[in-house]
Amino acid sequence: MVAPTRTDRPTAPPPDPARSPAPAPGAGRAIAALAGNELRRAFRDRTFLFFSLVLPVLIIVLIGTVFGEDQDLPVAVLDADGSAASRAIVEDLDAAEGLQVADVGSESDLRRDVRTGAVAAGVVVPAGFADDLARGEATIELVADPTSSATAAVQATVRAAVGDHAAVVAAARTAAEEGGADEEEAARTAARLAEELPGPGVTVTAVGADDEPERGNFDYTAPSNVVLFTFVNTVMAGALLALDRQRGIVRRLLATPHGTGTILAGIGAAKLSIALAQSALVLAVGALFFDVDWGTPVAYVPLIVLFAMVAAAVGLLVGSLARDPDQAAAVAVPAAIGLGMLGGCMWPLEIVPPVMRAIGHVAPHAWAMDAWRDLVFDHRGLGDIAVELAVLAGFTVVLGLLAARQLRRALTG
Repeated sequence: MVAPTRTDRPTAPPPDPARSPAPAPGAGRAIAALAGNELRRAFRDRTFLFFSLVLPVLIIVLIGTVFGEDQDLPVAVLDADGSAASRAIVEDLDAAEGLQVADVGSESDLRRDVRTGAVAAGVVVPAGFADDLARGEATIELVADPTSSATAAVQATVRAAVGDHAAVVAAARTAAEEGGADEEEAARTAARLAEELPGPGVTVTAVGADDEPERGNFDYTAPSNVVLFTFVNTVMAGALLALDRQRGIVRRLLATPHGTGTILAGIGAAKLSIALAQSALVLAVGALFFDVDWGTPVAYVPLIVLFAMVAAAVGLLVGSLARDPDQAAAVAVPAAIGLGMLGGCMWPLEIVPPVMRAIGHVAPHAWAMDAWRDLVFDHRGLGDIAVELAVLAGFTVVLGLLAARQLRRALTG
């Protein structure tokens, strides 16, 4: 008699999404394969490439072109007197450093240009200016927007030009009255001597090292844009994890011997690669076109890598929390921009109250901006930003662990 054969042998249990086994021997190859697959998908999406790589560079170029160099303030001038004295005032204004003088035909045109912002201010030399100047009662009208930051600069320059000219006229009148000289000849002599006599010297000492090179207006804007755009676009790229979850791609990956940690590392490596490529482009544009000195590569390369890892971790966390890609995008963009504002990407934290400055350092952006200021402004090295790098590394670890935990929870829910 033949014994019956059992056919109900125990089978292996199905993969448990909550289980995160130790990395298999081929975990490195698996991460590289996942990252490569994610990158191929990203590069096939032209819209994503435009917003993540092309658009940030275009905005950087636009901002750098507008604010990268010091520019003269445009000033409209109306000479209603037409005398030699009024023409001399206009010439002095035209020669003044920081002003770009443009003649206008009427006072209404001048006021219109000031009102519309076509010029920073307007200067009216009234009729009878020469006679009033001879009596020591001359006035010049400055037309400007009182809320404009350029008004004070234009006013100071106009006052200086009028004061210099009034001094020449006063010297000529004194020479004519006391010495009996011809007043016109005395005026020409006084003007010539005013140009030849040396004026008082003013020495400006910059805060920082004595050999600190001159900085441009773009030196703060450039690193702030690196931080802001890297975070915004990387968080958005990481948020696409919600789309992979919705399509079931992540669940199918769990059928492999690798756990959620390996899967998350592969997806995160792709997002990190995009962030590093974007940062490299912005750094190249700033250095080549706007002479931004980013500091030593030994210091700024770890800073870029760590902040990109923070952004990738936040993106993966958002992608693990959101139910679908629309919800991920609705959360990621406002949160990324809000953290950028809080962390000093829109304005320096030095100008905000101490309480807000402390609150701002809840965002990783503030630590990244502190490090960039040390590198770009003070030309410090790796050791000087060690604290900031350590904090960013802490952000990366904590946020990465939260993303892995949330992904396991989302797959088992």
